[in-house]
Amino acid sequence: MRAAILLILPALLVLSCNSSEKRTDTIAMSSETETIIAQKDKLKESMERGAAIYMDFCMSCHLPDGKGVPKAYPPLANSDYLKNKQTESIKAIKYGKSGKIVVNSVTYNNMMASLGLTNKEVADVMNYINNSWGNSYGEMLTVEEVSKIEP
Repeated sequence: MRAAILLILPALLVLSCNSSEKRTDTIAMSSETETIIAQKDKLKESMERGAAIYMDFCMSCHLPDGKGVPKAYPPLANSDYLKNKQTESIKAIKYGKSGKIVVNSVTYNNMMASLGLTNKEVADVMNYINNSWGNSYGEMLTVEEVSKIEP
């Protein structure tokens, strides 16, 4: 009997050590999960602000569904230009745009006036556009990133 206890006791110690390691891993994962949730919440808040800006400044040309007006105002929904030229898209919102651009194999040659938005408003509207109408173009754009974009 005593021999059986001596065999079981080390096994219990090993199992208890392993279970505490698992708890540490769970705590670390929980912290990572909290960070991811916080980032998603920030993106959601930015997109909500961006939606309001879009309705005020962009919707009349690019329409509520982001499809634009054929041959006049380019689409933002499923736009290859937006996806492949994020910096140029930010510049257009920040400083305006004139001249030819090609979006989804269609040439547009119109003018977009500078909207007078702050860097935060530009980031918010870009986050909204980048994550609406089937678009999913990367990570959340920050105010710091927008502020570094020059004409």
